[in-house]
Amino acid sequence: MGIARTPALPATVMAALFVVSGCSDGEPAARVSPSQLAEYSAAPDPTGPVQSPTTAAPAQCVKTAGMSVGRLTGYLKELRSGSGEYRSRGLTLDTDGLNFTPEAVQRPCEAVTVKLAHYWVDVEKTREATSFSPARYEYQYAAAGVGSHKAGPKDGRVPDTAPPPVTACRGTVSVAYLGGDIPTKALPHDLELIDATAPVPVEVAGDGVLSAIYVSPTAPESC
Repeated sequence: MGIARTPALPATVMAALFVVSGCSDGEPAARVSPSQLAEYSAAPDPTGPVQSPTTAAPAQCVKTAGMSVGRLTGYLKELRSGSGEYRSRGLTLDTDGLNFTPEAVQRPCEAVTVKLAHYWVDVEKTREATSFSPARYEYQYAAAGVGSHKAGPKDGRVPDTAPPPVTACRGTVSVAYLGGDIPTKALPHDLELIDATAPVPVEVAGDGVLSAIYVSPTAPESC
């Protein structure tokens, strides 16, 4: 067990260390072969000039049907966002849920099925602050729901994927992944209490993990 404290924050979370485990199918990172490429024509921008069908260059999409979990995980992790921002991803997870906005080239030809799990982070104050030491907090996880959702091939938010609302003593961790379900021992054991409810990216063990975020409780000092 350990205690972390950020000077600008009220306190940090104390939690039992978990043994992190994961499975691997031993497959290398996904590399798209020429046989997996197909062509599609992107829809014209209604706000701009209409291109002639003879001059509009077709983009390439990737056939993801039949990909193994390992290859599909690697492909989605490398799928870039259409925003053009450095190291941005085409499939992201935030407080509104899953968001699918890949660039025009190398995007999937069909919708991809992604699993999404939400976990409660229940916080309890185990020691009051004194003039010599800060307050101590502990937390534990509880399952809040898991489901499968289709992302793409069109851009946009995936409905019904937002994390459940946090409360004074209860935050959330949400994980987008492929393959087998994520055990609680693979979830972060070093979360911090922060003074905002904006999502924070966290690391979750597992070969099929695509993205994970943490949303802190709103008033842990009252717990």
